[in-house]
Amino acid sequence: MRHARENRWKPALAAFREAVKLAPDQPGFHYALGAALCRFDRFDEAVVAFRKEVEISPGHGPAIAEIGTCLARTGRPQKGIPYLQQGLRLRPQMPLAQYSLGLALLAENRRSDAIAAFDAALALDASYGDAYRSRGLALAMDGQFDRAAEDLQAAGALDSKHAGAILELGVSCGRAGHEQQAGKLFETAARVSPDHALAQYYYGHFLINHRRYEQGLGHIARALDLDPLHAESHIGKAFGLLGQGRIHEAVTAFRRASELKPDSAEIAGNLLFALQHKPGVTKAELLAEHQRWAALYRKGDAHHRLLFANDPDPRRLPRLGLVSADLHRHAVAFLTLRAFEELAALGYPIVCYRTDQKRPEDDFSERFKAASVQWRDISQLDDAAAIKLVMDDGIDILFDLAGHTAGNRLGLFERRAAPIQLGWAGYVGTVGLDTYDGLIADAVEIPPEDDIHYAEPVIRLPDCYVSYHPPTPAPDVAPLPCLAAGRFTFGCFNRPAKLNEQLAQLWARILDAAPTSRLLMVYGGLDEVSTQRAVYDMLGRGGIARDRVDLVGETEQSKLLIAYHDVDLALDPFPYSAGVTTLEAMWMGVPTVTLVGDTFAGRHAASHLTAAGLRDFCAQTQHDYVALAVGWSNRRAELAATRQQLRQRVAASPLCDAPRFAKNLSQELIRLWTAWTSERSAADGGVTPPAELSASN
Repeated sequence: MRHARENRWKPALAAFREAVKLAPDQPGFHYALGAALCRFDRFDEAVVAFRKEVEISPGHGPAIAEIGTCLARTGRPQKGIPYLQQGLRLRPQMPLAQYSLGLALLAENRRSDAIAAFDAALALDASYGDAYRSRGLALAMDGQFDRAAEDLQAAGALDSKHAGAILELGVSCGRAGHEQQAGKLFETAARVSPDHALAQYYYGHFLINHRRYEQGLGHIARALDLDPLHAESHIGKAFGLLGQGRIHEAVTAFRRASELKPDSAEIAGNLLFALQHKPGVTKAELLAEHQRWAALYRKGDAHHRLLFANDPDPRRLPRLGLVSADLHRHAVAFLTLRAFEELAALGYPIVCYRTDQKRPEDDFSERFKAASVQWRDISQLDDAAAIKLVMDDGIDILFDLAGHTAGNRLGLFERRAAPIQLGWAGYVGTVGLDTYDGLIADAVEIPPEDDIHYAEPVIRLPDCYVSYHPPTPAPDVAPLPCLAAGRFTFGCFNRPAKLNEQLAQLWARILDAAPTSRLLMVYGGLDEVSTQRAVYDMLGRGGIARDRVDLVGETEQSKLLIAYHDVDLALDPFPYSAGVTTLEAMWMGVPTVTLVGDTFAGRHAASHLTAAGLRDFCAQTQHDYVALAVGWSNRRAELAATRQQLRQRVAASPLCDAPRFAKNLSQELIRLWTAWTSERSAADGGVTPPAELSASN
């Protein structure tokens, strides 16, 4: 095998022949011999070796596929195709076999089948130049000349090892939603051009987006060595650090990017999310940074709210528009879907504007569609076209369900696409723009005295600010695990970005006061060794020994829910508290101890716990936070009783009473709509006629 790995096939062939003689029934030996024979175009002999391998290992997909490849390469494609198809059924993840199948099908003039096979090969390996070239040939034979030219251009870029061309191809794949293919191309560019800063940046950025933080940071570091003034590389570095919970370093990297491009609203916007995680961040600091972003982002004068052509009839229900990339099984949908379904049942016409076509639709998407009178995909529309569409649809109240999160369309709200614009559920506080007519909250999320720290008027609903859709299906609530295990388990299922040394110090005090306890952390990315090391190091700096902590990498919701069977009590992070995570924990019978924060992001858990009648789990000081957690670890019978009742308690609370929530929200919508119709009617004689308003103004 060493000879084969070193591409020394003559001694490899001799070694494999000797191995077959010494151990003729050993699995794998005949396959290796066949592969070596193929290197010398001795295909008939290779077929004999592969057939022998299949006799020893009947389900050996690669050997079966290689028989087909050998037959096709010796002028017998019709006989080779069934072997290739059978081998790929046994093991589909073989790009070379998919490519060989494509060639064999093309030789039989089965062009559409050949193109499908080449598609499959490129889906597995987007840097497969020969597959692009052969698919281009098949497309040309099929009369698809534009697509053929694109494929041949891609093949040329890969053959030339021109990093810039490969990166362009990768970006195109990413825009089309082919994430894995894009990643393969970025990896190829980084590998063939180690001294190309952009190649290192793109691949590092891809890895970080897929929670491979340490590996991604390595490529970003290389990019910055090559080009220290590349602002986007500092942004990539910041997101990687944030993913590992290294918040102060992340903020420093974001600020460095802003120094390099002080006029960039996009870079200023990236800092905003990171600041929500920073210990000690104040409401005033957050408002100032959001308003700084808004000043950079402002493109011109917004449409006047009274110049819209909407019918100002206060007797009709306003037409609602939802702008979001998350109209599927996403945290935002779990907090809003049931409310919109109830509003639709009340007679509100709803139009959904989907902003990211790359995200897959699911059963929640279908429910949004069922609740709406129209479903629009505005992914490919620029802001002017999207604003025109919203205006043409006659939207009266436009909901922003994204804020500064991925997939947002803040440009619509900055220019004002509807008479009334509201922010809700998708972001953690003020957006910073003065073109919103309300931010939906409750008295716990935003106490009345905090209104001055929001650019938007605050709309407080009476019970809670979200309408929770519990996970379906959900495992049954398990008994309190410490009663059987003997040791008490604290849990935290939040992303590492929410961790910090100050939090770790409090957790250390809790674990010290409960000496037989442990901490279980579950989240996607925690299975990466380097990220585990970063989390362990950060917790260690706070005083927590590594043997008191278990880290589990998991993203699938069903498995996350089952993991609560091992948790006695959840610990909320700060200053960025848990939202849907707190709700899921309660649904699984696990209450959360939270330290009520000073910011919107710091008060999610407190809002949800209060709405569920668990205000006693909300601490106002760090001392109380520690005392509550330690106290509950010693009140196990009471905690066990709470656990068994908690799901029913949440289900009966305002959190899950969608009709009640919709009634409360409807009252606010009617209030806003009535006020606008009154203002509009009063102003009709003194403003520019509504017909003069357009999306391009």
